[in-house]
Amino acid sequence: MKDDLISIGRMAELNGISVPTLRLYDEKGLLKPRYIDPETGYRYYDTDQNARLDMIAYMKELGMSLAQIAQVLEKEDISLIEELLSQKNEQIHEQMRRLKAQHAAVERAIMSIERYRKSPATGILSLEYIDRRFAFGIDCSHNFYQDDVHSYERLLRELRIRLNEEGLQQIH
Repeated sequence: MKDDLISIGRMAELNGISVPTLRLYDEKGLLKPRYIDPETGYRYYDTDQNARLDMIAYMKELGMSLAQIAQVLEKEDISLIEELLSQKNEQIHEQMRRLKAQHAAVERAIMSIERYRKSPATGILSLEYIDRRFAFGIDCSHNFYQDDVHSYERLLRELRIRLNEEGLQQIH
């Protein structure tokens, strides 16, 4: 029987993954060896199992967790796959929105540094065009410039809470 089977090392090599990964897949129930030698404990796979391994690799590439992959493989339900992929799609879009906001903030910071470096010496007037900007503020009950740093930090924390409530990232 072992003559038709592939050792765990060879299976890993053929599929470009590690032996520990195959052991993990066995542990998680994703890909059980076709045969385990009772004397040595060595795992052996059938070439037909490459298709399942390809499916696991594809689902991982799509960003699915091992738990989600196990669920899909167990239930073999196309609706479940569609639902999980739709959720993953939304997660990716949210990550892209955050990355775009972060990218814009980095570019603004770079432009501010460039503007600072190019600014005229003290006492020289200059006229500069600055792109349209939006401001978000909160009412302050007192002038925090006259108080200590703790007053400023309390108001800053309140601003962060309000930004979060409005769905705006602090980076804006």
